[in-house]
Amino acid sequence: MHDPTRRGALGGLAALALAAPARAATAPAPIPISSFTTVAEGLKIPEGVAADRAGDIYVSNQDSACVIIRKDGSRRHVGPPGAANGVALDGKGGLFIATFGLLHDGPGPLLRLDLQSGRIEEVAGEIDGRTLVASNFPVVSRDGSVYCSHSKWSDPGVIGDRRPEGFVYRVSSGRVEVVASGVRGANGCCFDRDERHLYVAQTPAGNVLRMRRLDDGRFGPPEPYGPVLGGVVPDAGVAEIRARIGAGDRDLGYTDGLAFDVDGALWVTLPFANKIVAITPDQRVVTVVSDPQARLMDMPTNLAFGGPDLRDLYVVSRLRGNVIRARSPVAGLPLVGQ
Repeated sequence: MHDPTRRGALGGLAALALAAPARAATAPAPIPISSFTTVAEGLKIPEGVAADRAGDIYVSNQDSACVIIRKDGSRRHVGPPGAANGVALDGKGGLFIATFGLLHDGPGPLLRLDLQSGRIEEVAGEIDGRTLVASNFPVVSRDGSVYCSHSKWSDPGVIGDRRPEGFVYRVSSGRVEVVASGVRGANGCCFDRDERHLYVAQTPAGNVLRMRRLDDGRFGPPEPYGPVLGGVVPDAGVAEIRARIGAGDRDLGYTDGLAFDVDGALWVTLPFANKIVAITPDQRVVTVVSDPQARLMDMPTNLAFGGPDLRDLYVVSRLRGNVIRARSPVAGLPLVGQ
């Protein structure tokens, strides 16, 4: 039987539903610094970290190419010391290591370390006839290609460099080619869930860039993803930034390491602010970890999710020479090698 009253009521409910604001994208809950424990300390200038589901982590440092820290706390240094920076597991018993030789007036190739034998091979040493000097962070795609950011060609101490000479190169089937360019100080990078976009930390600008993958495997022009994450000073060097910190300015937005969680939030380390923030899918920013007094975390450069459920959050502190761990309220997005 036709019921105009019921129809009118349903129509009203539908109109209310359409008018209701969409629920905000999930933001990860803050993790108190007091909930972290120290996994390893006494490391010489640690920088990058990768983690597996067994509870082991792989940390680049200046005492070796990589130190493997087992779940039981034991350590194994693998490979010779160098300018190791960002690292990524390849899922085939190896670890890609980006080297930032520019800091030592040397080359900065992308290397692959065999975790069993300790053998190191150069994966990419030059591009278009030019020697790489500042490979920063590698990420592996599902098809086995490896993408790596390259920060700059000169002046490594100028954190706020305004020159957009950073780029991302790809190594696939032995071929090395630039697939994205025009980035100031290209730093940490990662893919989203379906690998449709590559995200790159643009350190001098204090933000993150997103690039859409094109049909030919290259990427479209970079666009800002989320807001500027704090104060930045054009062409500022390390000494100037440290002076600002000494004067009490911790609201510094220089971006470094990146990692997605399974809810689509992008976690970003802010080394000079001594905190980690997350950019939600609707591009709001929330602070996830903060340690203004540097009790456990001092200059957090990179982070990684690991453990059986990918809810163990590992953070590298460059100045404290340690790695800390806490349980995350949300799992990390699985990476190749996990």
